[in-house]
Amino acid sequence: MKTYKSLLIGGLLGIMSQTALAQKAGDMVTGNVSDDIEGLMMANVTEVDASNRIVSHTSTDINGNFSFRIKNPKNKIRVSYSGYQTVTVPINGFKYNIRLKSIATIKEVVVKAKKVTPAMSGLPIPERELSMASHRLDMKDFEGLAMTSVDEALQGQIAGLDIIANSGDLGAGSTMRLRGVSSINGSSEPLIVVNGNPFKHESQNFDYTNSSNEQYAELLNVNPNDIESITVIKDAAGTAIWGAEGANGVIEIKTKRGQKGKTRFSYAYSATLTNQPKGMRMLDGDHYTMLMKEAYFNPRLNDAASDILEFNYDPSFSEYEQYNNNTDWNKAVDKLGLQQQHTVTLNGGGEKANFHISATYDHQTGSVIAQKLQRFSTRVALDYYISDRITAVTNFDMTYTKNQKNYAFNSHQKGYGSLTDIAYRRMPNMGIYEQDEYGNDTEFYYHMLSTASSVFKGDKD
Repeated sequence: MKTYKSLLIGGLLGIMSQTALAQKAGDMVTGNVSDDIEGLMMANVTEVDASNRIVSHTSTDINGNFSFRIKNPKNKIRVSYSGYQTVTVPINGFKYNIRLKSIATIKEVVVKAKKVTPAMSGLPIPERELSMASHRLDMKDFEGLAMTSVDEALQGQIAGLDIIANSGDLGAGSTMRLRGVSSINGSSEPLIVVNGNPFKHESQNFDYTNSSNEQYAELLNVNPNDIESITVIKDAAGTAIWGAEGANGVIEIKTKRGQKGKTRFSYAYSATLTNQPKGMRMLDGDHYTMLMKEAYFNPRLNDAASDILEFNYDPSFSEYEQYNNNTDWNKAVDKLGLQQQHTVTLNGGGEKANFHISATYDHQTGSVIAQKLQRFSTRVALDYYISDRITAVTNFDMTYTKNQKNYAFNSHQKGYGSLTDIAYRRMPNMGIYEQDEYGNDTEFYYHMLSTASSVFKGDKD
């Protein structure tokens, strides 16, 4: 009986002792965090509740020791350190010795990013959130192709963009229309933006309506080899970004810049043959002479009038042989043209600066006789990184053009025009060179006599 009483009293004393040692909120806990070798400094020691929320926090000292007061004894202590597995233990004492195990390998890290539009005109926007009608061309797709201007690169590549050459003369520009936009009073050409800088029409006093082909071509005088990408904005988004100037659409051109790495040198050469398409079928000299006789005969209805001796078709007239020919004037002024382009590029950079330097020489002989164009263009792009937030950007462009147009005075247009247009108006029975009495050509060009010019009113050139 005494034995049972002793056991009962001992059990009650044990329960009372455990109750006296039970932890409560505000108690201080201490411990040490180490690996297999030594204590770990600045290890994260946190108290987390049932929902894994951190309710208190501390970090270990230089020897790996820590101490803090707990908020709730029902919570847990979690210890974490970079490169080691995280350990979570329940709160059931006042002192802890926690040893962390090193992680030999790190799990695969996957970085995901959304494709955004180029931040040329504002903040980059994810392409899936882009609601405007646009088209982007990467100039890498055009490497190896012979192009001398941006309009040639865009030709046939953009839906809704119509590009029509103003003429076949060297240096002539093109007419562009996005989705058929047209205007009676204002410009219908799309706005051209290079590296975020639009061409200000007002500042340059550029008149689209009255400008010449060469003046408009200067707006596209960007070497295609220096272009990185071209973005065409077709709808009202162009107005939202660039204002009223973008109402006809926007062509955004982004040029290449230097890239970090060893200096890279490249040389490119391209050659292109050009030829004038065969135009309207014209009368030869014999048919033209017959029509002139009929035109002279019809008002008078007189057979004698068909001789039209006063029109210098009298064989005894000194200039008779000059108007007894079958001359194809279009064939006489057309030829096979050759276009050659040489491009040299230097690209590279380091930690502080990147550079891109290019020089291009174009030599073109037109598809019209005695037309020649020489153009030298150079571009220098320097980027200097002053700090993580400040970058100095420098762009230098220079273009020199020498264009031998070989125009001739056109009395119908009261100005100088192309030889092709004048060739359509020349009399096909008139010779190109002066001829002797037997009809043989000499080495001198023939110039119509002033008396004959007054008679042949259809040709005054």
